[in-house]
Amino acid sequence: MMWRLCLLLLILQDATTHAANPLVMKWSSQAYGPDGPWQAVTIAVGSNRQPIDLYPGANGATTIFVDSICSNTTLSTTCYAARAGTYNQSESTTALALNQSAWETSYWNVQGGSIQGFVSDQVDVGAVVPNVSLTAVYQTYQTYPNGKDYPVPVGNLAIGGPRLKDMASGLSLNMIAAGLYTSEGDNRIPSYSYGLHIGSVEPAIPGSLVLGGYDKSRVLTGVSSQSVSLSSYSSGLWQIVLKDIGVGVATGDSPFDFTSKTGLFMQGNGAVLAKPVTIDPTKPYMYLPEATCDAITSPFPVSFDNGLGLYIWDTTHSNYANITSSATYISFIFRKDGLNDQTITVKVPLRLLTLTLQDPLVDRNATYFPCFHSTDTPVLGRPFLQAAFVGVNWFQGNNTGTWFLGQAPGPGLPEADITTINIDDTTLAASDNSWEESWAKHWSPLPESGSNSSNSSNSSISSTGGLSTGTKAGIGVGVGVAGVLLIAGGVWVAMIRRRRDRKPVAVEERRVQFRGFAELPVSTKQDGYPRELDTKDNVQPQELVGAHQPRHELE
Repeated sequence: MMWRLCLLLLILQDATTHAANPLVMKWSSQAYGPDGPWQAVTIAVGSNRQPIDLYPGANGATTIFVDSICSNTTLSTTCYAARAGTYNQSESTTALALNQSAWETSYWNVQGGSIQGFVSDQVDVGAVVPNVSLTAVYQTYQTYPNGKDYPVPVGNLAIGGPRLKDMASGLSLNMIAAGLYTSEGDNRIPSYSYGLHIGSVEPAIPGSLVLGGYDKSRVLTGVSSQSVSLSSYSSGLWQIVLKDIGVGVATGDSPFDFTSKTGLFMQGNGAVLAKPVTIDPTKPYMYLPEATCDAITSPFPVSFDNGLGLYIWDTTHSNYANITSSATYISFIFRKDGLNDQTITVKVPLRLLTLTLQDPLVDRNATYFPCFHSTDTPVLGRPFLQAAFVGVNWFQGNNTGTWFLGQAPGPGLPEADITTINIDDTTLAASDNSWEESWAKHWSPLPESGSNSSNSSNSSISSTGGLSTGTKAGIGVGVGVAGVLLIAGGVWVAMIRRRRDRKPVAVEERRVQFRGFAELPVSTKQDGYPRELDTKDNVQPQELVGAHQPRHELE
């Protein structure tokens, strides 16, 4: 009897030891630009565990930079990629280089070019996955609207795909999350899934990436879930219908002459239309129609930089601090669960949208608003995802997967709550935390109107640089009153003179001319905004896959 009890205990202990648990990935202690700062995930590649930091959120093959990228000094004498870590395949005994391409088109922040190849090697993400499919970039550049070529500093970490294997040069290679899901032993995760919140550097919101689960504290009430047929999944990215964009204030007074405004998701013809948008954590901007970018930024003290295609904040403007430190936000209103009659709103505080341009994009650091003109399917990149949670449950059988989107909290994060995503989960439980409370200690609400004289003085100047309607009306009334008083004064002086002189004296008629106050000039943007090179291919993010060698995934 005793030996049976011991055997049962051993079986239970073995089952506990080999239980599938979500894997929490490690984030780098460094942040990266030149258009962030952005947080990145740290992995180790090769038998000698070469550390490399990558932006998470790609699908399919993970993209890494080979150390030969630093040999090209034509773009810059500084190798920006070396800071995040480059890969030397000759130093790894587990590396297998498959091929290398000539120069071909690549899609980074903007369109560019690269020399790349397929490589297989082991990857350590807290658990080792052998034979991982990698896209190795040997040389690359990206071209902005000013025509200048710039280096690319950081690669992209792939955390899934619609199949369990990736095919390259006839070989069946692993993808990281799928490899963990299908492995045997201690490192197995409970499902082929992930939950991601990239957070922000300033204010400090640590990133969260969990394979096989998610951090429940990173997703608030109102999660949208959409079932997707993986057989029709080709772009490698998820889409959701965006119905509108607005500007609002969570608490306190508004720094604008309005409390809230919607109807900003404007198209080129001036209409506001619900359209699919792509959510892509590997992109640094929000790629939206020019009319939408202009509508969003119209109340902000910004100017448009034609060379970079971005909006630069005027940090010396009297209303800049009120706008960016108060409880103002941009709201993105989506169609929830693919339904027409339900919506989900993700709010992004403007404090998260005062990002920094650094060298080599600019000679001196500049604060910018990350809206980039696009004529193709809109893309919401990292700026949006600072305040949003995304997750995917890839492999659910019947050739379907489920995608999740929800509001993420601010810097006042509660304690982490790592939760498993099971293979059949089509919904995710959200936390009971309040979005407003998570930001309460990290913004400075403006005093309500009438409670502070400085607030009323700020509101008299519109944020576009001109006079507000109320101010113009006040000036008009003031000019009229001044005119009446001057005329009355002239009559009074004439009457005094008449009384003082016995004989009537002819009073010389004077005609007084009053000069009215001219309106202050309103700043306007120049015509002829640069568009991205071509249209569709420049904005639609794609995997870095060589055109010479077709690559596909194998179920």
